[in-house]
Amino acid sequence: MVNINYKIEAIDLLLQEDCILSRMYPLIPYKHTLIGHFQTTDCQTKEDCLKLSDDALLSAGLPDLDTAKLFKKFLVMYDIKPQKLKEIDAVCKTPEEAESFRELYHLPGVKRVRAELYYRSGFRSLREIADASPEDIIARTAETIKSQNLDCIVPLKKEVKTHIAVAKAFTYYRAD
Repeated sequence: MVNINYKIEAIDLLLQEDCILSRMYPLIPYKHTLIGHFQTTDCQTKEDCLKLSDDALLSAGLPDLDTAKLFKKFLVMYDIKPQKLKEIDAVCKTPEEAESFRELYHLPGVKRVRAELYYRSGFRSLREIADASPEDIIARTAETIKSQNLDCIVPLKKEVKTHIAVAKAFTYYRAD
């Protein structure tokens, strides 16, 4: 797996109803309790939390074992399989494009088509996604699709909000 280790404070960005899968919603009420608890312990990053036992997660404020297991799934949900990154060399035309795609592929659900749309729309790094508003991303991608007559669709607002949250977590809260 290829993953980015982020500081535990990023959980506040990532566990929001408008940018997380509905199956993760049960974790939202516990995010501030968890962050507060982890900040007072040696659990400062995603990787630190992955090492915690179920009992330690229960002590941190999760109500039961099912929720503890769900939290562990949440922690790895943004990890990417190496095969996803192998596609880049086959689809990119320049080293600059390949470097950009390597970053953009860390966003959930982003593969060639979405990465290419973001790239052509001027979003070439996680930082550029993190610093944009959902409205800006949607408007710029819509304009790119129209002006370049691309055969793809404008990203949905929830998708864009998720990409911004993940980009912020991986950019501003990166632990490595």
